[in-house]
Amino acid sequence: LVLCVLVSLFVAGNITKPILGLVGAVKSMASGDLSQRVKVKRKDEVGTLGKTFNRMADDLSKTTTSIDNLNREIVERKKAEQRQAQLLKDVENANKELKDFAHIVSHDLKAPLRGVSAITNWLVADYADKIDENGKEQLSLLLTRVERMHNLIEGVLRYSRAGSGEEQKIQVNLNELLPEVIDMVAAPKSIKVTVESEMPIVICDQTRIAQVFQNLLSNAVKYMDKPKGIVQLGCVEENGFWKFNVTDNGPGIDEKHFEQVFKMFQTLTPKDEYESTGVGLTVIKKIVEMYGGEIWLESELGKGTTFFFTFPISEQQQAVVVASDGQEITQDQT
Repeated sequence: LVLCVLVSLFVAGNITKPILGLVGAVKSMASGDLSQRVKVKRKDEVGTLGKTFNRMADDLSKTTTSIDNLNREIVERKKAEQRQAQLLKDVENANKELKDFAHIVSHDLKAPLRGVSAITNWLVADYADKIDENGKEQLSLLLTRVERMHNLIEGVLRYSRAGSGEEQKIQVNLNELLPEVIDMVAAPKSIKVTVESEMPIVICDQTRIAQVFQNLLSNAVKYMDKPKGIVQLGCVEENGFWKFNVTDNGPGIDEKHFEQVFKMFQTLTPKDEYESTGVGLTVIKKIVEMYGGEIWLESELGKGTTFFFTFPISEQQQAVVVASDGQEITQDQT
């Protein structure tokens, strides 16, 4: 009897109690308490079971923590995507409203401008013999102001339309397009416009790229102050982009005005001296950046100005270029 009692006490204290403790820890863990661990002091099978349980609890806790973090990241990402979608929708609505506003304002402003222009021309034609020279000069000045206002409205419209998504992207061979643009600029005989290098084929809206070159060439011709003007166009490949340049030997631009020239309605000369809206370079900047490029200038007063702009080279086309050693190499080309 005594021996049986002693054996029972031994089993209860050394086997049953640790197993019951382990069972209780398992139940608590099953209820969601992942902090449960058992004390392991033995080196027998019961001790091994306790160590295994503790390792399992550690792994489960880490896994659960990772899942919780992942769930939080998923929730945050969904919220960020929702905010981004809302922002894009707001921007789209704002752009549409701005475009509609520009068209409405231009229509409402153009009508009275046309009326003022018509009346002024009528006065000049029908009352030429009754208006003195001062009056004729004032009427001429009025017509100039009306034309300037009309050009400003057109400039704002061009800016609002640039990047509107209505462009038709096609392959444009600049070797064929640039002669047409140069003809449209109609530089005087005292100014020589030349293309100094082979031009690439680019994928874009033909009207947009023509607008870029036409505006840069027109500015170079308009502000030329040398008896023999030189305007040169060139292009090189650089870091996955075509880098174009339009270089002139005109009056140059002070470095402090480099940023100003790309701002809306900003001109560096009096408007009465050179008729300009101050919108052209702003539109060009928007077009170039719309295609993923950049535009900047280098200039020295009295010596001339070079406008640079980049255009990404398409990955969809390749041209074969003959290297100096006679081997053929390929390069990306738009």
